[in-house]
Amino acid sequence: MHDETSPAPAARRQACRIYLVRHGQTIMNAQVRFRGRLDIPLNEVGRAEAQEAARALVGSGLVAVYTSPLGRAREVAEAIAVKNGVGGVRAQPDLINLDYGAWEGLTKEESAAVDPDAWAAYTNDPEAAVCPEGEAVRDAADRVVAALRAIGRDHAGESVAAVSHGVMLRLAVLRVAGASSADWQFAMPTGKAIVFEVEDGEITLVSDVDRSKSDPVKAARVQVALTERAV
Repeated sequence: MHDETSPAPAARRQACRIYLVRHGQTIMNAQVRFRGRLDIPLNEVGRAEAQEAARALVGSGLVAVYTSPLGRAREVAEAIAVKNGVGGVRAQPDLINLDYGAWEGLTKEESAAVDPDAWAAYTNDPEAAVCPEGEAVRDAADRVVAALRAIGRDHAGESVAAVSHGVMLRLAVLRVAGASSADWQFAMPTGKAIVFEVEDGEITLVSDVDRSKSDPVKAARVQVALTERAV
């Protein structure tokens, strides 16, 4: 990543620097299952990642820590707040995970079997995708952008951390940096941060995000395998 955990203050006088952190690993992360709104706790690896994330942000000048309402994110946020001496964490509801609906708790292969058309849209055109019985992906993207703007508005010229979920970090990058030729489900390790700056409502991606590496279980490959079996 592009020096996102360096002790540098916000680069511009009125810019808010936001360290958007993915929560640590849970057992369902390890199983590559959609967690969605399930309140799954961190596992042992995830708790170690929470402490690592907290240490990485020491010296970054944090004045506040925001979190998704879900416990796995809150635990990481609390570790960051304690290590960085910023007091209690602040809930930011728009940081909550995508509502995967009928896909919640399922693997990617199982999700594709539930609704192949919806899965194809999720894989290839997230702005048009809707999780069966769940949330439109574009609505989740709207939420995370709204959260960044709200935090930026309240912390002009300051640095803060915010803890959310993998898909939400990816959607933030997609909205701010635009689409790329690579898979939008790029590799994003648990317990790591992507840095944004917000000034007067304008959001800038600070981190040099490598979107060339796909999530370990790439959705596109899953869809092709199912199509071949169907034929």
